[in-house]
Amino acid sequence: MNAAPNAAQRASLRTAPNSVPGMVSPVRALAEDHRPPRNADTTGAPTGSRRTLFLSVPAGHHVADLARGPFLRTLLDARPQPQVVVLSPFAADPHLVSELERQDVRCVPVFAAPPGLGARVVDSILSERFLLDSGLRAVRIQRDRARLMETWRGRRALIALKAAVCQLPVSRRAWFQVAQRIADVSAYRTLFETHRPDLLVTATAGFLPIEIPLIYAAKRFGVSQMGVDLGWDNLSSKYHTVLPVDHLAVWNETMREEAVRFHGFAADRVRVTGALPFDAYFGGEPIPTRAEFCASVGADPARPLVTLATAPALVYPTTDRIVEILARAIGDGALDAEAQLLVRVHPRDHVDLYARFHDGRHVFVEKPFEQLERSRGAPELDSFTPVADGRRRLAATMAHSDVVVNFASTTTVEAAIFDTPVVNIGFDDAPALPLPLSIGRYYQFEHYQPVVETGAAHVATSADDLVGAVGRYLADPAIDAEGRRELVRRCCTFTDGRASIRLARWVLDTLAQTAPAEARS
Repeated sequence: MNAAPNAAQRASLRTAPNSVPGMVSPVRALAEDHRPPRNADTTGAPTGSRRTLFLSVPAGHHVADLARGPFLRTLLDARPQPQVVVLSPFAADPHLVSELERQDVRCVPVFAAPPGLGARVVDSILSERFLLDSGLRAVRIQRDRARLMETWRGRRALIALKAAVCQLPVSRRAWFQVAQRIADVSAYRTLFETHRPDLLVTATAGFLPIEIPLIYAAKRFGVSQMGVDLGWDNLSSKYHTVLPVDHLAVWNETMREEAVRFHGFAADRVRVTGALPFDAYFGGEPIPTRAEFCASVGADPARPLVTLATAPALVYPTTDRIVEILARAIGDGALDAEAQLLVRVHPRDHVDLYARFHDGRHVFVEKPFEQLERSRGAPELDSFTPVADGRRRLAATMAHSDVVVNFASTTTVEAAIFDTPVVNIGFDDAPALPLPLSIGRYYQFEHYQPVVETGAAHVATSADDLVGAVGRYLADPAIDAEGRRELVRRCCTFTDGRASIRLARWVLDTLAQTAPAEARS
């Protein structure tokens, strides 16, 4: 096997997109180019009233994108400044609350009673109708997976009954109307009456149960809603309901077409604002050097670094086996003996599963997330959020890794942004699993076809294939570089680091155009 390039050679092979000299900070650029007069709203009309914006932050991974960083700062930079009220199950977290309060942002808990039987039935019917109407392969696989994992015979009978009901000549729009009428929004009445919001911005378009009654409450009280799709697969791969919010922000034109074609959105109500989570990669913010990053995890910057991004058990139950395969390959010399393995633990994965591999020489383990404190009675949602400067740290991880290994996740796109070779795990630890239970299901999903079609990542079909692919990429990082560039072009649309700002400006424009709460009373 050819020796891997040394550190200097590796550095010359790739240029990180956020190291472009002279690039202007996106927030500063907005202040210089687009800030309206202090006595005007975003349309330039004089105003003395302060509008109120509800911002839903339902899960920990939404905190970094919506409650911190340029999106929120841009909202607060507007003149007149809107009153932002963050609705979150993390309103009990003292650090988050104090951070928001220092910016004159209120943070209030959201409590919604569990949906009643009728609401659950209608939501389930809507999911099935989505499958029937869209014909999406990913949704069918997700449905089949749910059926295979269901052990209660009664539930299986209900699934069959639901399928029969869905054959009735009743449109999804009609079912949405039923769902809205029967939704219990009583828990939100005081919230809406107290704050009298002009616009609700949600972190999803009803993908999470906690936001469904919130969106229906906004509709009930005459408040406009804007959904923000922070992921690239929510519109095409989830066996769930996408609610008909008034406006929807998406990453790229493909997602816009999905919203229109599969979910019935009017084309003028969906806007491509870019991949907000990737702003830290494109925005020109400095990231740690290779030496600084490697020192932070204990690795040697002069030696090749392979990063494995783990997956939660629901995605891949035995990720520790992949760590074992790679660690053994390094130890046995099947990979460069100087290679190092960084195990980056997923926020919903358990770091203790990998502790035995950490040796401080060849294998290093980190989980760069902190757990937020949920309000009492808040639903059990993802409560982990990236540590301070977590996006910059992830950018450094992708930029300074020589190969990234992951399980058909967004990490593939993130690595491609930095032209870092990627290997996807495409084999199971257990033999002969049916497709809906196999890791192979993800490579059939529509949203992942740009990866498959461009060849941006090598999909390993066995342990030997995994080790071989990592070795080839270490020896020649230029392999599949064109595919990686094409993947970034297709997925990201904008590479200027200003997705947060585009979204914030659309929010501000929409807020300015909505009727004041007094006019709706």
